[in-house]
Amino acid sequence: MQDKYVGDVGDFGKFQLFRYLFNHEESPMYGKALAQIWYMHEGEGENNNDGKHIDYFERMTGCDEYLENSLLSIIMRDKREVRELESLKLLPNAKFFYQKVPKALNERHHWFNSALTFSHNVQVVAVEPDNGMALKCNRGEQCFEFLTLEKDYAQKPYPHKYIFAEEVDNFYRLPHLEVCIVYQHLGRCFAHNVQIETLLSDLRKSYLYVIAVKHKPYSPRAFFFLCRSEEIKERIEMRLDRFSTEFSAFWEVFR
Repeated sequence: MQDKYVGDVGDFGKFQLFRYLFNHEESPMYGKALAQIWYMHEGEGENNNDGKHIDYFERMTGCDEYLENSLLSIIMRDKREVRELESLKLLPNAKFFYQKVPKALNERHHWFNSALTFSHNVQVVAVEPDNGMALKCNRGEQCFEFLTLEKDYAQKPYPHKYIFAEEVDNFYRLPHLEVCIVYQHLGRCFAHNVQIETLLSDLRKSYLYVIAVKHKPYSPRAFFFLCRSEEIKERIEMRLDRFSTEFSAFWEVFR
């Protein structure tokens, strides 16, 4: 996560989804303690359009009025900083982990242990690296290999933009955890929907109860819900079905 992303369409989508899940009494996730792990970094000076999609407000009008006004205020005040998001109180039961991800592997281990300690007593952890899970794509067979810190760290030129397989697993196994939510930016390896379906199938080999929801506008992205029980998964699935029906132009559930 970088400050330049604050208030863009991806930010709007994430908070729209999370507010629907965490801020409504009829939701099974209402009142749950959430740790948002930002995977903060300062970028690499990339010359691209990341973070520039802030012309979406007219399309989203009526989705979540408080969220719309809050993010618009950040843009109008030119305060595109991640810490501004917490000050808006968009998620009352959330806490946010801001430590920047180091580039060196040995320092990465210390950073991750701090993130685990920060998340120790919560029911939900949400992780948001810029690019999501570290994967190796096989275009021909339309499949992925999950990369690990210990063996594959050097394969990614910007490893601080990814969460690696051991990190997902350690978050998932926190003692009080009910759900780990993993952000995934969908790439160009093969069709986006096939990527989601492939990752669902692969993640279920380790985590059993997994559901995904795709955010469609601009560059599509997905959120994978790794649930600790079938009951939790079914209750979240019902809520996501309602959400994607209500906002079908922007969201799609995969099961």
